[in-house]
Amino acid sequence: RPEQRTKQLAHADRKKSAVSSTPSGFYRNSVSRGENDETEEWCGPWSVARQMIAKREEAKRLREEEGQENQESHPLDALMAEHELELKRKAHPSLSWKGNLPSTTPASTYAKRQKRADIQRGLQRVPSLFQICVDFLVSNFEYVEGLGDVGNEIRVAISKELVARNKLDAKALEALVEPSMETLELVDCSGIPQDVLAKTFESMVSLRYLILTYAGRALGPKSVESLLKSRAELACLSINGAYLLKDEDAAKLIDSNPTVQSIAFDTCPLLGSKFISSISKSSNLLELSLQELALQEDGLRALAKCTEALRNVKNLSLKAMAGLNDTILTDILHATGASLETLDVSHNHDLTDVCLQALRQYNTSLRALSMNSVKELTSAGLVTLFLHPLEDLPPPPKLKLLELGSCDYHAVTDEVLEMVTIGASTNYDENSTAYVSRSGGLAHLDVQGSALVTDAMLEKLVETSSTTLTHLNVSYCPLITDKGLGYLVSKTGLQLSKIEIWGCAQISDEFLDGHSRTKDHTLEIAGAWMKKSGMRSLR
Repeated sequence: RPEQRTKQLAHADRKKSAVSSTPSGFYRNSVSRGENDETEEWCGPWSVARQMIAKREEAKRLREEEGQENQESHPLDALMAEHELELKRKAHPSLSWKGNLPSTTPASTYAKRQKRADIQRGLQRVPSLFQICVDFLVSNFEYVEGLGDVGNEIRVAISKELVARNKLDAKALEALVEPSMETLELVDCSGIPQDVLAKTFESMVSLRYLILTYAGRALGPKSVESLLKSRAELACLSINGAYLLKDEDAAKLIDSNPTVQSIAFDTCPLLGSKFISSISKSSNLLELSLQELALQEDGLRALAKCTEALRNVKNLSLKAMAGLNDTILTDILHATGASLETLDVSHNHDLTDVCLQALRQYNTSLRALSMNSVKELTSAGLVTLFLHPLEDLPPPPKLKLLELGSCDYHAVTDEVLEMVTIGASTNYDENSTAYVSRSGGLAHLDVQGSALVTDAMLEKLVETSSTTLTHLNVSYCPLITDKGLGYLVSKTGLQLSKIEIWGCAQISDEFLDGHSRTKDHTLEIAGAWMKKSGMRSLR
């Protein structure tokens, strides 16, 4: 009865109804409220969580205020604080850096981004004479019968422009290729039928370097048979995305070229044991790249047993190989030995710290190491890899390139990178525990997604690699600040060409518009457009 409905349930109140809720999550009466009146909130888990967080923050603030009130002051507190700050600045010189912001800056975020983009483009706004010629040639390529005796760089530039305009078809390939060519490099074969590529191979008896990207349907049984009939002696064989290339056909290609020096197969799903067996017969192999192939542990174990083929390999890439584990990689690294200079084992999620010991023990000439997205690496394992001296182990690798992006966010620390930079710029005496001299330094460093990397790492880079560093990726590193990056740019040489700061919302206009090379278009700051200083991210 009406006289009994004196008490209403909270969730039945129209003011707290989820049906008529608003995106802001607040219900406000049209009548003005006093300062002490509490705002009525809509029901739901979001509002409850927000209230709990607000109460927690308020309690924390009150505790801090009470602690400050109870803390006894001393006349020398200010002087001691200034002294401690001075000591910090001496230990961390990046704290003294200040951005040189221009006196007049655009008001809108879009205008700031446009100004930065214009500076980075620099002279590229006026096309070069070479680009003008390429554009004119591609625009009228249907009238071209042949390119004649031109270098491979020019053919590649023309083919890239043809692909960009969707013109690289059978007719364009006929004009692009000459029978006497030694190098055939096609950046995209998706528009070329297999019959056309097979006919092209028949006349290319001088072919030495075959590089096909996005081979698709172009490289299949017919085109492989034509290439074998031409009896071309290949020194380099690089195939990407050939989903029609069978295991036995790939094996035939390698068997017919026992002196091939560079083998690269990427995303070819039909390759298997026959292909691996053919690699074992290669006697002059210097480069081997196998990426995203459907090879399981048995196939990779067979590769590890190809000791004669692997003993002279300088560049090795085993990226995103599902069957690769610590035991197999250790055997492969043992087979390559001291000849190995470049190693890429990124995106292999079964690798752990165990493989790092093999790197330190067998590959003393290593200069480039890529282990992006190897999630099982730990800080202790990386410290052990780069620590010197270690009993019964040679000095750590003297790296020029290191990629540890998207590893476990606690794996890469300032301590690890300090050892890396010292090792990269130090010549060790194998018979002594001390270094002999300093030279060189890191040229490329990727620590994307490392939550514990701070400005101290940037200071070490300045100390050891100021004349060699060319590329730095600190994307999604929340402890990197404007002062650290500004100090790095001010102290490194003009060889530094790119810094990536994607996802670094803490980087503000102080660095983006205030570093010492803001008007230098040779330095690219990738990710500078993501954040408007002091406000929400812009994407």
